[in-house]
Amino acid sequence: MDIDEVKDLNSEAGIVATLVVHPDYAFFSENLKPDYFTEPYNRMMYAGITSLACKGVTTIDKLSLINIFNATEIQTRYGVPYTQKDLEQTLLYAPEIARNTVEEYKLLADGVCECAFRRKMYRKLMDCTSLCLSSGKGGLEQQIYSALDNTMLEFTSSEDLPVYSDVVDSYWEELQERQESGAVGIPFKFPTLNEYATIEPGELFIFGAQQKAGKSIMLLNCAVDLLKQNKSVLYIDSELNTRLFTCRLLSHLTRIPFKMLKSGKYSQDDKARIEKAIAWLKTKKLIHIYLPTFDVKSIYTSAKRAKHTIGLDVIIIDYFKGSGEGDAFASYQELGRLTDIVKNSICGDMDVAGLGAAQATSTGKLADSAKVARNASTIAMITDKTPEEIAEDGTACGNKKLRVVFNRNGEQMRDDEYIDLQFNGNLISYTEAKQHKPKEPY
Repeated sequence: MDIDEVKDLNSEAGIVATLVVHPDYAFFSENLKPDYFTEPYNRMMYAGITSLACKGVTTIDKLSLINIFNATEIQTRYGVPYTQKDLEQTLLYAPEIARNTVEEYKLLADGVCECAFRRKMYRKLMDCTSLCLSSGKGGLEQQIYSALDNTMLEFTSSEDLPVYSDVVDSYWEELQERQESGAVGIPFKFPTLNEYATIEPGELFIFGAQQKAGKSIMLLNCAVDLLKQNKSVLYIDSELNTRLFTCRLLSHLTRIPFKMLKSGKYSQDDKARIEKAIAWLKTKKLIHIYLPTFDVKSIYTSAKRAKHTIGLDVIIIDYFKGSGEGDAFASYQELGRLTDIVKNSICGDMDVAGLGAAQATSTGKLADSAKVARNASTIAMITDKTPEEIAEDGTACGNKKLRVVFNRNGEQMRDDEYIDLQFNGNLISYTEAKQHKPKEPY
């Protein structure tokens, strides 16, 4: 067999067809390169569709493909002359050939990568044979090692394993850069909370609260404060569609009561403030996605798209919960996988900071799954102050308590410690209140 016959045209065509139907699957085969395709048309189509997916395009049609080929060097670098009829035929038959699960798609990608590895390794071995048969070549052993090692590294999907002595200096420089800012990570809008934890890339911060106790409003407040710091934010929402989220967002920014803004019962001055807030929002990098039922694939691909389109700094999950379908054990496992994906595959691998919320029980523990707590970096619980606590602390000290109950990245609070917050549901607002004076021990 000639080495050029080592190829899998069925898998190549299957990949292209699958990406036509599911362009977001491209994020699950980032080790696959256009050069690994043997058919030039397939190579060009793969490069074009993945480029569109990275730009956030979710529907692949003839016009979008023509535009990407004309606007880039994809056709010159990877492809061949094509006709509009070629594209029409590909789009027409794609649904019949496409795979409809990520797992099936990955098998196709693995097949193409396997053939590309065989071809490249064969050619490298032939080069090594020539080296062995030639005379007068110094450093033969090193040349062979280098040729084979580089090929192995190109096709391996595992992470690099750097020797710590080679990287310690760079990490120390990064630590020093963060020290200069006075805080590790991105600060919260609550100064006292920053003494315990900040919004840090690679970490997942969870706010816990009982049902209807202000979790979503807390996350919205954090999102706006991040936008004020010129951070890019992906907000994945299981509670509010984008219309209602926008209403809350504008109420928070304009300080027009939510019900007045929603009903349209506001003044001309209020309207001017709304227009000013909308103009400000248009200058910021915010994506809001309404997903009534969370699943791993949707959240992961949304984060990948956001990373490519707005340079994602923070992902916000409102909020971590099971689907409620099936038995309790299945829901527990599902929620554990979801939290693990957000913490490790998004926050960790993509170097993105994570913020989220989870429902608490009446005893102050996180509901649904202990795996939420297991994957979180920091957990802070929000509770209402009792009338007695408000009277004792003083009304200036607010109506909510925030306690850091778990913290991998710093200090956590004693049972009698808390941060004083002022909550105003009408204005969709959380602010840090005057901090109460702790009781002196008896």
